[in-house]
Amino acid sequence: MTFSKFFTWLITFVLITGVGLIIGFFVLTLSGNIEGREFSPDNFSIRTFKYNKVPYLNWIITKKTVDDESGALQQDLMDLGFLSANANATTWHLVSELNLSESLLPPESDARFLTHYLELMDSNYSNVFVEWNKTHPDLAPLFWPHVIEMARQESYLKIPEIMEFALTDCPKNPTEFSDELNTLVAQAYLDLGKIDYHLGRLERAKVRLQLSLDAESSVEAQTLLDDASNPGVKEMAQ
Repeated sequence: MTFSKFFTWLITFVLITGVGLIIGFFVLTLSGNIEGREFSPDNFSIRTFKYNKVPYLNWIITKKTVDDESGALQQDLMDLGFLSANANATTWHLVSELNLSESLLPPESDARFLTHYLELMDSNYSNVFVEWNKTHPDLAPLFWPHVIEMARQESYLKIPEIMEFALTDCPKNPTEFSDELNTLVAQAYLDLGKIDYHLGRLERAKVRLQLSLDAESSVEAQTLLDDASNPGVKEMAQ
């Protein structure tokens, strides 16, 4: 091979390799671009996030950046005293995540069941639950402590039942409202406690079963709580 042919081949090789590396870099960057939303049960903050990583290797390329998207309801709950205005958001639960190299909606994104209602708007583009608080000032103090505690217990799967109860034809009398709400909440925690119990997550099962009993007395919840607290059952679960 003459020098000129070798030089031509070398230039071609370098160009092809360079183009390949550039294309590979952009493909990796694009597929490693992570964007999503998170919710904090500490103060009901909602934020978006984005960062880049090398797909499958989980090597972070760029630092995670966040933007607050908390709406009017968060401030309303603080103004009404249901949330502390000084609470820092230290716990974050995934709402959604766009990751081209994996699933678009990982199974752990259960917080979306709550944020859907927190951001719900009526035909006048007003927050539905801000308006609900104004219309039902005597029911709101009975309602929101349950919702807040369910969020902090990561009981998002049962949130829609509670939110829909408030939005539909719920009792206007505070006593009747509280009684029916307590029954719903107790059943929600009982259902989730059963799942945890049968999966061997006994510590979480005990917490949820106790919350069920706090809301409403139940022979089933008490029996299951006693079983979950039994050392023999704990050994079998492990």
